[in-house]
Amino acid sequence: MHASRRLLREVLRTFFFDSIGHSVYHASAFFLDPPQLPPMASTAQATPATGNFWRAPLVPIALAATAGIVLDWHLCIPLGWSLGAILACVAAWAVHAPTKQQRLAVFYLRLAFLFAGAAYHQWRQHYFDAGDMRHFVAVDPTPARLRGTVESEPAQTRGISNDPLRTFASQDSSRFVLGVTEWRKHGEWQPASGRVQVQIERALQGYHVGDRLELVGLLALPRGPANPGEFDHAEHLRDQGIGATLQVPDAPDALILVERGWPGSLFGWLGWARAWSEKRIAELLPESTRGLAQALLLGSETQLDKNEWDAFFRTGVVHVLAISGQHLMVLAAFLWYTLRLAGLRRKARALTIAILLLGYALLTGGRPPVMRAAWVVAAYTGAVLLRRPPWHANAFALAWLGIAAENPASIFNTGCQLSFLAVAVLFWVTPMRESDPDEQALGGVIRDSRHRIINAAVDAVTFLGKIYFLNLAVWLAIAPLVADRFHVLSPAALLIGPPVVLLGSLALISGMLLLLLAPLGLGILFACPTHALLKASSVLVHQSGDWASAWYVPGMPNAFLWLFYFALIPVLTWNFLRFRVWLSSGILLLGCSIGVALALWPQRTSTFACTFLAVGHGGCVVIETASGEVLVYDAGAMSGPDVTRRTIAPFLWQAGHRRIDVLFLSHADLDHYNGVKGVLERFGVSKAYVTHSFRERLSPGAQLTAAELDRRGTPVEVLRRGDTLSFGDLTLEILHPPQVGPDGNENARSLVIHLRTQDVSFLLTGDLEGPGLEQLLRQEPRPVDVLMAPHHGSKAANVPALAGWARPKVVVSSQGPPRGYAPRPNVYEERGARYFTTWGQGAIAFRKEAGNWTAETFLSQRRWLWK
Repeated sequence: MHASRRLLREVLRTFFFDSIGHSVYHASAFFLDPPQLPPMASTAQATPATGNFWRAPLVPIALAATAGIVLDWHLCIPLGWSLGAILACVAAWAVHAPTKQQRLAVFYLRLAFLFAGAAYHQWRQHYFDAGDMRHFVAVDPTPARLRGTVESEPAQTRGISNDPLRTFASQDSSRFVLGVTEWRKHGEWQPASGRVQVQIERALQGYHVGDRLELVGLLALPRGPANPGEFDHAEHLRDQGIGATLQVPDAPDALILVERGWPGSLFGWLGWARAWSEKRIAELLPESTRGLAQALLLGSETQLDKNEWDAFFRTGVVHVLAISGQHLMVLAAFLWYTLRLAGLRRKARALTIAILLLGYALLTGGRPPVMRAAWVVAAYTGAVLLRRPPWHANAFALAWLGIAAENPASIFNTGCQLSFLAVAVLFWVTPMRESDPDEQALGGVIRDSRHRIINAAVDAVTFLGKIYFLNLAVWLAIAPLVADRFHVLSPAALLIGPPVVLLGSLALISGMLLLLLAPLGLGILFACPTHALLKASSVLVHQSGDWASAWYVPGMPNAFLWLFYFALIPVLTWNFLRFRVWLSSGILLLGCSIGVALALWPQRTSTFACTFLAVGHGGCVVIETASGEVLVYDAGAMSGPDVTRRTIAPFLWQAGHRRIDVLFLSHADLDHYNGVKGVLERFGVSKAYVTHSFRERLSPGAQLTAAELDRRGTPVEVLRRGDTLSFGDLTLEILHPPQVGPDGNENARSLVIHLRTQDVSFLLTGDLEGPGLEQLLRQEPRPVDVLMAPHHGSKAANVPALAGWARPKVVVSSQGPPRGYAPRPNVYEERGARYFTTWGQGAIAFRKEAGNWTAETFLSQRRWLWK
């Protein structure tokens, strides 16, 4: 048999038989007791569970398809080219298959799978109906009326009403995906298609997948990132096939139920079951653990308190709450032994478990990590049903192909990558070599000579050692990827990981029994155990967070990530390293140490840059000096303290910064300082400067911020008119406020700084207006190159007198979306200045490059020489 034909035969056999049976026998030991394992089939060549990774038929197919998806993601290969390449490769394979050039034939066959992956990704991501809504909308929101079918279960987000760092309390909201069927244009309903993400400003009750709705709101294309390093929400939605967003107000006629369609949909029933489960959890558990239970049992992170979620994230054990393969394996083991006690036959048990776990995976949202586990569990169940020997590599590759087939963009999902990586470490790093018979005999003699209590203690210590070794191995393998994507390293996970996983697993089983017995009125029996287990895990996480804080890092160099994970491949697949535990562990430890050192290595800039970040209605200016210092002027936004996590921290990290030398707070309005607490958590701050009125401010937010600065030992000094600071060739002169006053609101006492470096100057004004602006204009005029428009470009603060006093060449207004259709201020443009808003242009950076002063906008991608 020719090698290429043998490859095709193996692939087909694997798809239709081995991937469900042959590839999965060994891992069924996770939920099957050894006496119940079926014997391996003797008619086929038995392949060990951990056999040669590269000989598994599906592995090269998965690698080729993945390479094709990645190529298309980077190069956007036209669909016609990929299809033509597939035909050419298949033809070349057919020509060479009958000859002796078998390796060349196999190469062409695998190349065909590569182009098939590229074509599939191109088709899924870039080909849409002519009536897709993305063709009819723009970035600027416009009123629209749509009809369609609910395609995802509405996810509710609790409003925040008691946060002292929020200007306005946020209200409850709901989010779901609508499959559009019609839209109203020119007074008539017209056919339409596409998927739209709907955000409605209230909690939806009683709506499920399959319901037909009519909605009125503001329709827009998703906005891309406005700042360097920021998460690309638009790309995230595009990867899910969502082409537009619809913001629906909380109004009686904004949402109309056209038809109750969920009873006719499987996913509608799953959504109903999820909503019913959430109600039972709310009834039976106290508020302190209700959010944890919903996250652990149903994957509803939106109901979890933000501080609680952050605590699990910072300590590196958030995977306990996020539904993943761990949850499915725990439930599989519990169901296996429960059904066995119930007297169910082995094959019936296996089939029942597969069906229940698939339903549970879909019930919790069907995200890539949990669907990976569902694929593998289904394959393991097939091993029991078909009595085939195992091959982990095939099951692994089958799960990867299944995820890619459902949505090829999922392979770029960090959660999906971490899930597969952790499972690969558990399967292949753990040594599988059997002990030598002489060693076993000697061990038995030693064991018989010891007391039972000593043997029990030795067994316990050995078991704990293995658990913590596995925890260490997984942590070392995923740490570089976690540090690069989430900018955090959590050493606390090395200690609390196993106990938190144990508590979470017990809480999962107890919580499931609570939900299963709730219809009989017996759920209360498991309410106390579930609450106690969740509370214990929460206390452990919070206590560990106090003494083992997370390390926030800028990220890993791309070259290091590629080298580390390429080096990890032989550790996972080469038996010489797999069976030498300390050697392979040493390689992982050395690689992680190098990565951490590179991430923590201080990076200093050598050129001046001043960047106005797009934070919405708020302010944050980052100044990078030629001598290497990092200065930050204000850190806040009206949207809330999350501005640090969403915008400020990602910008600083992508620039390679871990410390801030000086933090300036212009005045005590929340939209200028409510991100400071988050900044202090993620970055070391050497010194902070404030105004005299900031120190005297009695508002809860200002007091909280001052207390956080004191708690972290950050020196705080007051600046007044006439003070000067120097950082290399950069000079900062304080123009306002004076030592006392002026009267009026806090804006009138905003900190005004005149920056001069080499031959350029900047004027930062905060929210200056009223009496404070009048005092500034009475000083000697200060012509500047770049002016921050005071008070977010408001007409009252941006008066002709200021334009004449400063005579700027460029004016930047840090503001949110425009209100109404009023024209923007033009007093500067009348004098020949350029006027930009961070809402329309994104982050605006001014820097010196090759002797020229350049300006660049991030969102609109404009770039010009300005001096």
